[in-house]
Amino acid sequence: MAAGATKLYVLPGSHPCAAIEAALALKSIDYQRVDLLPLAQVLAGPLLYGGRTVPGMRIGRERIVGSRPIMRRLDALVPDPPLLPAPGEPDHGRVLEAERWGDEVLQAVPRRLIDAAFLRVPAAMESYAGDAKLPLPRAMLRPALPLTAKLMAIKNGARDESAQADLAALPGQLEQIDGWIAEGLLGGERPNAADLQIGSTIRLLLSIGDVRPLIEGRPCERLAGYFPPMTGEVPAGVLPAEWLARAQAAPDPAAPGSRSA
Repeated sequence: MAAGATKLYVLPGSHPCAAIEAALALKSIDYQRVDLLPLAQVLAGPLLYGGRTVPGMRIGRERIVGSRPIMRRLDALVPDPPLLPAPGEPDHGRVLEAERWGDEVLQAVPRRLIDAAFLRVPAAMESYAGDAKLPLPRAMLRPALPLTAKLMAIKNGARDESAQADLAALPGQLEQIDGWIAEGLLGGERPNAADLQIGSTIRLLLSIGDVRPLIEGRPCERLAGYFPPMTGEVPAGVLPAEWLARAQAAPDPAAPGSRSA
């Protein structure tokens, strides 16, 4: 498939966008990456690819929005290697459910935590742009970083209370992922759709200095290995110490997201 026929619209640093880029690489599909400015997807997305979130994709005239719909379309375009076990195989439904959990439950956690960090240190946002080809020079974007951080936090519901709750629930969620790895559902030699959905989130969480110690050394850390090294970092010491103290306590089995899927 020619690169010009497939366009992927991304935000630099976005973990669901990273999941799709890894899937495209796995299937050896050429594509053109289009980097958007933060929040530009809300206005430009409907015109470019038919949605207000990323990732968005255009394949010729076809428009697809969201990591899970894009994963299904990629499997239809290039069936081998598959991102899902074949229908009827024992793990087909379980991989789909783990992928859904990674999308609907886990994906928002680093988004809100990183927004809470950007409100405190807006300059850290620039590090996540990496080698992105943005439509404006970075020198022009820097003065707007504090306002951008506030608008992103509003869009993502990243209040201090929600970020604290996310951090407190995270150990239970990591236990869930470790359990799936122990069962062989995740962490195989070749990633499935759930590996990419969840692994991209783990990779982003590892870039937050205060959160990294909660993940390092756990089985779930290896899921970040399906991706290139993360560009961007929030230095340790940005998030309040009392938030971390709650997260370092024993996980509550009743915490949101700690349930088995």
